[in-house]
Amino acid sequence: MTGRALIHAKSLVRSMAAGALIGLSVATAPATADELLDMARQFGVSELRAGVMLHDVETSWTNPILANIDSLDPNKFQNLNLEILFRPPDLEWVRWLGSPRIGLEASLNFTGKESYARLSSVWHIPIFDTPFFYEPMLGGTVHNGILSNAPAGRRNLGCRFLFQYGFNFGANVSDTTTVMLTVEHSSHLWLCGVNTNDGINRAGIRVGFKLD
Repeated sequence: MTGRALIHAKSLVRSMAAGALIGLSVATAPATADELLDMARQFGVSELRAGVMLHDVETSWTNPILANIDSLDPNKFQNLNLEILFRPPDLEWVRWLGSPRIGLEASLNFTGKESYARLSSVWHIPIFDTPFFYEPMLGGTVHNGILSNAPAGRRNLGCRFLFQYGFNFGANVSDTTTVMLTVEHSSHLWLCGVNTNDGINRAGIRVGFKLD
């Protein structure tokens, strides 16, 4: 990511923060940005993320997560991606699961293709004593795509609700800022019929603003 792109991405995250948090102050007096961020922390918000995603990249049976190089077309940067991460609940069974954060994400396609909302568990795994981290994620999505009999260029997704898994690979570039590569796959795992499970993949670059 270039310096200019990083600056734009940081601005996008801060704009996302303002938009996502403004609802928290609707019933209160006008608040400063710091006060809104404090309110978000009280509601358990851990991090805000935003970025752009390649839409509908291709994978293979032997490599179901990483995208095929031939499908990484810059013209597929069609999705605006926004995510709010919440701190894990302080419960024993959550700690037993590795204390994943809860991610609430929206991916908006601005060419009229599939958009979706996702709820998932996100495990943060530091990579030794380095700024880098790895985050596997597992959850479910609801989308506005086509279920069956899709025209050329579109996907038969089979069900309105899909399973979703993927990962983030990123780095802490400051005490409050992260950057990451995100790869996601959605499908119904053949629960809605073997002829309606094209699935869909997205990959992109995102920036995070940490509140913790």
